[in-house]
Amino acid sequence: MKKIIVSLFIVIIAYTNAFTNNLLVENVVVPNSNSINFDISWNNSWHTSLNWDAIWIFVKVQDCEGTATWDHLDLSTDPLDHSVSGGTDLTVETTTDGKGIFIKRNSNGFGSQSGNVTLMFANPIPQYEEINFHVFGVEMVWVPQGSFKVGDGSTDNETHSTASLGSHFSPFPKEITSEDLIPMDDLCNDKPSDNGITRHPEIPATFPKGFNGFYCMKYEISQQQYAVFLNKLSFIEQQTRMANNAFDPVGTLVMTTAGYQNRNGIRIKQTSGGAPAIVDVDLNGDGAYGDGNSIACNYMSWSDLLAYLDWAALRPMTELEYEKAARGPLEPILTEYVWGNTSILQAKSDELLNPGTDSEISNTSGDGLCAHGTGPSETLGPLRTGFAATATTIRTTSGASYWGIMDLSGNLQEQTISIGFLDNGVRPPISHIFIGENGDGMLDEDGNSNISTWPSANTVGAVIRRGGDWQSSSQRAQTSDRAFVNITLTERSSQVGGRGVRTP
Repeated sequence: MKKIIVSLFIVIIAYTNAFTNNLLVENVVVPNSNSINFDISWNNSWHTSLNWDAIWIFVKVQDCEGTATWDHLDLSTDPLDHSVSGGTDLTVETTTDGKGIFIKRNSNGFGSQSGNVTLMFANPIPQYEEINFHVFGVEMVWVPQGSFKVGDGSTDNETHSTASLGSHFSPFPKEITSEDLIPMDDLCNDKPSDNGITRHPEIPATFPKGFNGFYCMKYEISQQQYAVFLNKLSFIEQQTRMANNAFDPVGTLVMTTAGYQNRNGIRIKQTSGGAPAIVDVDLNGDGAYGDGNSIACNYMSWSDLLAYLDWAALRPMTELEYEKAARGPLEPILTEYVWGNTSILQAKSDELLNPGTDSEISNTSGDGLCAHGTGPSETLGPLRTGFAATATTIRTTSGASYWGIMDLSGNLQEQTISIGFLDNGVRPPISHIFIGENGDGMLDEDGNSNISTWPSANTVGAVIRRGGDWQSSSQRAQTSDRAFVNITLTERSSQVGGRGVRTP
């Protein structure tokens, strides 16, 4: 007789005084070969005529008697096959590829959400003797279709070099009114050729410009999220995705080989020869795992980010989508930040100098509270995702974007796909490669993304980092700043993290 072992996943643990959204996926049951059932709840949900939050749900399955690998489980694309009952007014939004579903409010409102969800599989599950299921949830925000402007008109720090594509889209704000082809001269005044790097003449219609609607992760990828991802990989895949070896001693830091961790606490918790390691978050390194779970995950290379997003059936965002997610449809303000004004205040807390808790609250507050610095700052690394939001903050004091997306300015640099360059004509233009294809939930045998239309780690100028970070100057946190370009895309940096988006 088939034995089903259900593995439930708590996405975000409740933190005292942290005002996180306490997303819980629990009580997972697989009643038959065709469906899965679970309870879901989260706080601070909203639905307005403009936009809404939603939970991206995807499912992994493990054959314990066979290869023991975790495989992506496709869901039915028919909305009538899924249901949400009990609790509050929730609905299921399906996707065309069946890689997951969105759960969201069915009508306008604010507040806590809960319900019992039943999802149908695209195909009956195999009849293995023992099966593990793992249900994952990621908080997302809907960025609706519509026109918006990129660039704020600033001309600061326009070096036009391979190390910098120019600080801003200069010398104008440019309105994006459709997904149609855009001549490069309409967006960027970089030189036609500079240091052997040649810009391409146009941005084709296939490149996502942000006009069409998309879902964006509400928060940067947390250390807990990345640790759970690593725990679902094979030994070989882990070797690719770790800075150290999967067979290193218990307590070894996973994401950095440097002599300092910059508040990244992902460590090896259990290891056994050539078997996959078990990793967990231990910020202090004292063996008490669980502290630092919600701190944004730094030391993520471009390849690391692509692997996570492909595995989660999400995708990377373009730098045009970044500005849409940040500014919304509002008129740009010269040198503004994501929260819509030019005020910025460095987050500071004595607690952060002696890390040991996950309920980080800055001892400064006000407009533009932001994790940024000039040289090594008091924070010594990234903070908890959404750290500036409390029960009483508004957009300008919580650091939220126009749509309610957190930490797009400061904390960690956002890795986005550039509109920029091609390499001496040898490789295709970046924007000609990327067509906004979503991840398929699977990686190649080495643990890398298998989506051929995503810019790879050797695509020169493919990635431009937006939004600044905990260590950089306040200018780097400006919405339209374009100063950071990845040169070595496999490099892991204490200042770099990431998040994903999804085309419905």
